[in-house]
Amino acid sequence: MRINVSLFRYPEVGEEVFKIKERMIPAVVVKRMNRFLVQVKIEGRDADVHLHDPGRLKELIYPGADVLIRKTHGDRTNYSITAALKNNETILVDTRFHNQIGEMFIEEPTGREVKYEDSRFDFSVMDGFVEIKGCTMQIHDYVIFPDAPSIRGTKHLMELSHLKRSGRNAGVIFLLFRGKADYFYPNKITDQKFAAAFFEALSSGVEICFPRFIMEETSIIYNGTASLGRDPTDIFARMKEELKD
Repeated sequence: MRINVSLFRYPEVGEEVFKIKERMIPAVVVKRMNRFLVQVKIEGRDADVHLHDPGRLKELIYPGADVLIRKTHGDRTNYSITAALKNNETILVDTRFHNQIGEMFIEEPTGREVKYEDSRFDFSVMDGFVEIKGCTMQIHDYVIFPDAPSIRGTKHLMELSHLKRSGRNAGVIFLLFRGKADYFYPNKITDQKFAAAFFEALSSGVEICFPRFIMEETSIIYNGTASLGRDPTDIFARMKEELKD
């Protein structure tokens, strides 16, 4: 049994780790109609587009926000939002790409979407599992996660902690799609249970990494790793209203 061997590998900084095949089309958000449906304006006309991200994304998807969409085919829409533009940064917001990007950082993945007891993990690896989480919310030089309560995410962290304590391998990759952020921290204002589960996983020895990415046209480029920052209580206090419902 191979344990206590790093689950992760890292590309060269500046390396393209994923390329989106479709052409990006500029659009402007008119309104978010529900969790997964957004009305945008494309070349002077309104269109409904799909948003494949369960988060709130209040700081990225709002009336007047610039986004990039691509053609897709769904039951209700012919486009999907791929990225949001903010402060001269292009931020990937389509979670369908997360596992393909995350797999680039796993040393020896052995399976995808693997069922274990009553859960499903993104990857099996050696004698354990790795889960992928995508993060887009930035406050100052911190990326924080989640931006909405995550029952599923908390459950995954608790199960990974149990697996690690029982001698199995366990890891989490937080993909930071804010390429200039220096630090990561769990969002204890929005989800205290997730934050507690995160630190329990850390103390249990679950391997955790925070690769950062920049998006240039249709390329996702690795921009080094962030680190776990100190508790940004002062930042959270100033931003408390924005972080809440």
